[in-house]
Amino acid sequence: MPKKYRKGYVAELEMVHKLAERGFMVLRSPRSGRLCLPSPDIIAAKGDKLIVIECKSHKKAFKIPKEQLNELVKWEQKTLAKAYICWRMSRKDWFFIPLNTVIKNNGNVGKKFCMEHGIKFETLFK
Repeated sequence: MPKKYRKGYVAELEMVHKLAERGFMVLRSPRSGRLCLPSPDIIAAKGDKLIVIECKSHKKAFKIPKEQLNELVKWEQKTLAKAYICWRMSRKDWFFIPLNTVIKNNGNVGKKFCMEHGIKFETLFK
């Protein structure tokens, strides 16, 4: 397994387990970017709450491709889901950035942006 893919895989699995511990039913879509269908990395449901997540685990700033953002928009439009970009910054907690906020920033996600607009896991899932 290539190192880059493994890092993402491990991050996604960690998030799946964190959500399951909070009582969510969780589904991870392995290699979601290769399906040619709008499929986020993680789909989680609890009661009437449905969230779709694109997980990222980067040391530095990154950009979400427009196609990926559009796929998440489709999930929000066609379901009752709330979409997030979820980033685990190095040596920090997970941060959830609402999709519309990332779109307004042209898909760009950096540490300052994340600290200003991101919601910590514990805050979002009290």
